[in-house]
Amino acid sequence: MLWTWTGIRHTIAVLGLLVLPPTAGYAADPATAPDIARILARGTLVVAAYKSDMPPFFYVDAAGKPGGIDVELATDIAQRLGVKLNYARMADNFDDLPHLVASRKADVAISYLSRTLRRAALVRFTQPYARLRQTLMVNRTKTAPLFRGGERVEMLNDASVQVGVEDGSSYVDFATERLPRAQVKPFPSNEDAIAALLAGQLHAVMVDEGFSYSLTRVQAGVPRYRVRDDWALYVKIVPLTGARDPIAMAVHRDDPNWLAWLDTYIADRQEDGSLDRLLDRHLGGPRK
Repeated sequence: MLWTWTGIRHTIAVLGLLVLPPTAGYAADPATAPDIARILARGTLVVAAYKSDMPPFFYVDAAGKPGGIDVELATDIAQRLGVKLNYARMADNFDDLPHLVASRKADVAISYLSRTLRRAALVRFTQPYARLRQTLMVNRTKTAPLFRGGERVEMLNDASVQVGVEDGSSYVDFATERLPRAQVKPFPSNEDAIAALLAGQLHAVMVDEGFSYSLTRVQAGVPRYRVRDDWALYVKIVPLTGARDPIAMAVHRDDPNWLAWLDTYIADRQEDGSLDRLLDRHLGGPRK
């Protein structure tokens, strides 16, 4: 199997991977649904992804090899279809991903993509393959006066409070819904938001547990986020009770059979336990 890992400006790597044989009858059966037959006829599955590394979901390791939860899922899906994989790192932000799928630039987005109502107006979402807890990374000193008497997140729902989020991400919506009175400030990346948090410019940054967990878990060869090594001295991670971030795949609104195929794939991997094993390997800490 030939893997072509592309970005907006350049190709990162071309790797040879083990090929599973095409599923019997897929390409030859005239009854194959047209939205799936289109992928089979092309011989390549085009998967839209965000341009920057986002471990543990997708990244290029120190040896130049793509890895992560979404990379492994996309690889397995392409192998089961018996086609090549083009994991296209072409999105400037996460909100671009549904637009790329809606404009037929990709067959599916598998890229740490949160399912939201706003995005569901553009594409169809599969059932979630991961459910992450939403968390706040709070500046210990700046929030201490607000948290007197207990760490109640509701105390941050105030017009004087500034909360950072990654621009173009679902956390713009999540923060506005959870803390409607606070000032929600978008930043180019979570790393930029945390730099502002450490500088005392923000009370908190809202992220998912996958991101916050990656800051505490160093893996050999896996790229690290650009956050100061001493961040934990000044920042505390506070999980948001009852707040989940459903991570799902997105397909074109006119591809119901392709959606059903992917839903079946996710259900089968949940049933046989392989999805849990994949998530535990990359996200074992925060999911327990």
